[in-house]
Amino acid sequence: MACGQRNGSNTDNFHDNVRDQSASDPKVENICFAYLGEKDTVRLQIDQKADGKVKGVLVYKLFEKDLNSGSFEGEMSGDTLIAEYSFAAEGKRSKREVAFLFRDNLVLEGYGPVKEEDGVFRFETPNELEFGQGIQLLRINCEGGG
Repeated sequence: MACGQRNGSNTDNFHDNVRDQSASDPKVENICFAYLGEKDTVRLQIDQKADGKVKGVLVYKLFEKDLNSGSFEGEMSGDTLIAEYSFAAEGKRSKREVAFLFRDNLVLEGYGPVKEEDGVFRFETPNELEFGQGIQLLRINCEGGG
């Protein structure tokens, strides 16, 4: 019987793979996710992961809205990334928090009430975010060179 054994979840395997890449190669291979809707595109690229810190690029190209394109830096807490996203939109630079929940080869964007602090829109209660109600990104191959 396999009573004492249990398979790790795919989420754990995903994070182990990311950790393994970070540990074995200081130049971590980019990990990319994308949402390709009928008229909308979102792209998340994780460029670096070390000591729980995550950096990368995030682009929102939503129908009838200005392009949001910028970089993020944040931390993983379990299977959730909360990061500060610095982006250009409507001709100016802005900052806001973003949250993503990693499940298998799927990433769910988190939503919740925000408040402005020192020019940055931050989640009021990050531990009460809702995931799965909006954009869902799938793991894709990163396109060469970044």
